[in-house]
Amino acid sequence: MTPASTSPPRSARQALAVAAGLLLLLAGLFTVGELMAWPWLAEPLERRLSQRLQREVKLNANGTRQGLRIRLLGGVRVESDHLWVAGPSWNAERPTLRASGVQMSLRYSDLWALRQGAPLRIKSLVAEQLNAALERRADGRASWDFGTDTDAVAGQPMGGLVLERLEVKRGEIGVLDDPLALDAFISFALLDGQAAPAAAAPASAPASSPTRGLQARASGRYRGNPLTASLQSSAPLAWISGGDDGPSIDVRLQAHSGQARLSFVGQLRDLLGLQGLRGHYVIDGPSLAALGKPLGLTLPTTARFRAQGRLVHEQTRWTTELTRLTVGQSDLHGSFVYDTRPARPLLTGQLAGKSLAIQDLGPAVGVAPADAAEPPRAAGKLLPDRRFDLPALRTMDADIGVKLDRVSLGAAFAEAIVPLNARLLLSDGVLTLQDIAARTAKGSIGGRLMLDGRADIALWQAALQWSGLTLEQWIRQPRSATGAPPFVSGRLGGRLKLDGTGRSSAEMLASASGNALVYWTEGNLSHLIVEQAGIDLAQTLGVLIRGDRPLPVSCGAADLRLTKGQVVPKVMLVDTSDSTIWVDGSMSLATEQLALRLRVSPKDFSPLTLRTPVLVGGTLAEPRLSLESGPLMRKLLPGALLALINPLAAILPLLDQGGDEDSKKTVAACQALMQRAARVTGPSARRPLPGL
Repeated sequence: MTPASTSPPRSARQALAVAAGLLLLLAGLFTVGELMAWPWLAEPLERRLSQRLQREVKLNANGTRQGLRIRLLGGVRVESDHLWVAGPSWNAERPTLRASGVQMSLRYSDLWALRQGAPLRIKSLVAEQLNAALERRADGRASWDFGTDTDAVAGQPMGGLVLERLEVKRGEIGVLDDPLALDAFISFALLDGQAAPAAAAPASAPASSPTRGLQARASGRYRGNPLTASLQSSAPLAWISGGDDGPSIDVRLQAHSGQARLSFVGQLRDLLGLQGLRGHYVIDGPSLAALGKPLGLTLPTTARFRAQGRLVHEQTRWTTELTRLTVGQSDLHGSFVYDTRPARPLLTGQLAGKSLAIQDLGPAVGVAPADAAEPPRAAGKLLPDRRFDLPALRTMDADIGVKLDRVSLGAAFAEAIVPLNARLLLSDGVLTLQDIAARTAKGSIGGRLMLDGRADIALWQAALQWSGLTLEQWIRQPRSATGAPPFVSGRLGGRLKLDGTGRSSAEMLASASGNALVYWTEGNLSHLIVEQAGIDLAQTLGVLIRGDRPLPVSCGAADLRLTKGQVVPKVMLVDTSDSTIWVDGSMSLATEQLALRLRVSPKDFSPLTLRTPVLVGGTLAEPRLSLESGPLMRKLLPGALLALINPLAAILPLLDQGGDEDSKKTVAACQALMQRAARVTGPSARRPLPGL
């Protein structure tokens, strides 16, 4: 028998031939498609991209397929002379992206993942020219959030788009960001694997600039201030697609906003959300307020400052270690956390430092720093009348601990506060400095200050107390003679409680109501001051001959009542073994007018005295001293008549025996005032008045 044939049946051979023919046909069609660049796939691809990004996409903006090339071998590659992506539905008239000379590559695996709901992942996107319009509304909707028009979250990377490689030889971006109050124009180059254009590199960039990355310059306005900036990064992608899982890249930023300048060197994961930001910074400007305004922070108006430290930003928290802050002559440091998540951003932390000069904070209340001219004030006025920035108190909350080694109070004070501890709170527009604990001149100062800025006119309160302050150490008292005793010495204590309204320091003091109580014990007073106040000629001449021996003070006290800026001493006296000085009258903090009367009651015999009340008039800026004419004339006129008879008789009306009933009343009044003060201040004040 003939063996069975092993060749396939005819039907099988036919099927194989058909399959081979189909494969050859498909290969031919694929080859033709590759050669023709698949023009018939452009419309389905545009439609699919438009559906995925939820906005219209045109792979050739001129409406034709000329200049459009698609390749499918080994993945999808699209080359187009022009690319156009419409804006979101809420701003469709302004395209988000326009590009020319575009080359885009996608993997088939990524296209399959796209069908399963994953973000559109682009392997590579290269453009000769790119123009973008990035806009974010106050409600958080952003034009760069592709794939959703309603669920945008401010600060997130592009929601439906991931770019693995992006290269733009020439780019321009217009940015309009309502949450950041940013309106800027950015020119940039994104380069991957080749040198950046020299013109794009910032002036401060090192000579060894990275051969790949982002080089950008920006100009515009940030929070109402002019803005210029330059940015350099070591890689081109984090600014657009970093997200939470992206790699960090090196960045170098130079920025100038308003009158503040910033230099930053560090790392960044996502520029659009400023996520993963960490590095070192240096900031300087004419005032901390100039820095706070562009950053949205409430900071005081100060002298010129320079700050340096380390900054970290993750999610909604900004953390900084302020290694050094110099403000005028002040030297400070601290650590702070700024959280933008609450309804009002919250700043917490600790402010510390070697020294703080109060004058450096003077501009906050309208007083010029040492290196600047005084701000203009109303004619003849001394109190600062520049208005506070009350709206700034409502933009954020704060809880800051204050711990300062030294606080200089100014030229009038010989000794600084060493140290000062306090707590600064800002809540819903109410600024409070509480738990004040300070020591100076062997004494202590404590209390609380409050400024309520919720309305157009602020409310304020001050409650302070001080005790044991040594006057000769605290108050600067220059004397021309070497070794001369201080004009005033002793220990000072007291308390103050005031409140009022206003928009400046002058307005607040003009509205002040309350009381102030001051005690002076264990003191000495210069003979020269007392005798000049009483115009005592003989004893003044004696001082010049024998020197100025200190005069013991048995009692000094002032009980001042304030009503809408009008200061009236209920009791104000200084009692010495030689004389008692009484002060009455009034002083207006509203008009700054003085109307005080000083009267000296003698306790000794003086052969030549014109002891008559001294009037203190004029204003705080220009006080004037004069003698009350009535008592003076009653002494001088009889003396002039007697001088016609005998010149020696002219001194008889000027002889003052002293020791009258007024002296006894003075001592009794002073003792009564001290006893009343002891009852008010409690058991600690019942001791023998060591200075309270």
